[in-house]
Amino acid sequence: MKFNGPSKPGGSGPRGRRSRGRLIGQFLGGIVVSALVVLCIFEAWFRAHSTRVVAARASGPFIASDPDLLIRYTSKGRRLVPGAHVRILKHQLSGLDIDMQINSLGFRARELASRKSPEEFRVLVLGDSITWGDYLPADEVYVNRAERLLNPSPDGRRVELINAGVGDIGTREEVDILEESGLATQPDLVVVAFYLNDSRPPWGFAGELGRPGWLRRHSALAAELYRSRRLQRWIKEQGEPRWGWVSARDRIPWQKDPAALEQLAWLARFDWGAAWQPESWATVDKELARLRKLAGRHSFGVLVVAFPVRFQVEPDFVDDRPQKALAERARANGFGFLDLLPLLRSHRNEPIYFDHCHPLSAANGWIGEALAGYIRSEYLTPGGKPGGKP
Repeated sequence: MKFNGPSKPGGSGPRGRRSRGRLIGQFLGGIVVSALVVLCIFEAWFRAHSTRVVAARASGPFIASDPDLLIRYTSKGRRLVPGAHVRILKHQLSGLDIDMQINSLGFRARELASRKSPEEFRVLVLGDSITWGDYLPADEVYVNRAERLLNPSPDGRRVELINAGVGDIGTREEVDILEESGLATQPDLVVVAFYLNDSRPPWGFAGELGRPGWLRRHSALAAELYRSRRLQRWIKEQGEPRWGWVSARDRIPWQKDPAALEQLAWLARFDWGAAWQPESWATVDKELARLRKLAGRHSFGVLVVAFPVRFQVEPDFVDDRPQKALAERARANGFGFLDLLPLLRSHRNEPIYFDHCHPLSAANGWIGEALAGYIRSEYLTPGGKPGGKP
């Protein structure tokens, strides 16, 4: 008679344990592979949609992204890296890939001869991110558009406009840049492109990110996660008063009610609303006086150009108190003055801005025409201001 031995279910012996181990290994391996696939999908998405600064000639799937290729931080604020040549991929405002070339003086301009020719008229344009125009190709920024319109000039000189704009700076930093490197261009005319928050210190968030390590330079996902976390912490540290206007702009009727615009300007007093606060003008007065002394010492003229905020351009009424305050100060210092608010209000039924202050390409064209017209009539037409001096 034959007896069957004890049954051996699959999980009781060494073979069953090995089988379970393989299943667990396959399961864990599947999780790892799935996680890697998800990370790769996110990485691909962020590479396609996030703003990155890369070396101009870099290529391949793992291009290092590093803002320090373009921006350096000094004891006096942000500066562009002299000689930098980078690409800004998917700029956060325009979505464009921008070729960015910086000359040896740290300006978004071509190289200049060290000695100015008598047949040249040089215009140095100081300003912030609106003037730098890092979100547009150089030829579409108002500085370059004005230069094209001014050549040939009425008096026969070749007109050179030099873009000395840098993002996140104010009037004090602009005059610092003039002293540090702008005077080396031997300008006949210095244009101060004034925006309404120029009395305020730099925004400062970009400096909070520090120098990126290998992972943030090579992974768009890691860079964006780090940036988002730091931004949330920084906004919390800065406090609600600095950012209250951002949510309020969608709640209060600033387009129809002057009192509502006044309220919005108060909420934005740490940004563009500073120009409505009388105490903010002390900083501007100090820097314009400093600029006047430099103009006298180095024999150049000064033209102040007033850039408005969207909340002045679109309403059914005109609130130009900041422009009037600036015009009075320009006249007191012997400077020329160009107010862009009437021009942009004449186009207020058309798209003008990427956000609340950075003009679209078409608006840069209108601004370039206005600037060229003013310079031509006031500084280049026979009988105008001699030598570019106001």
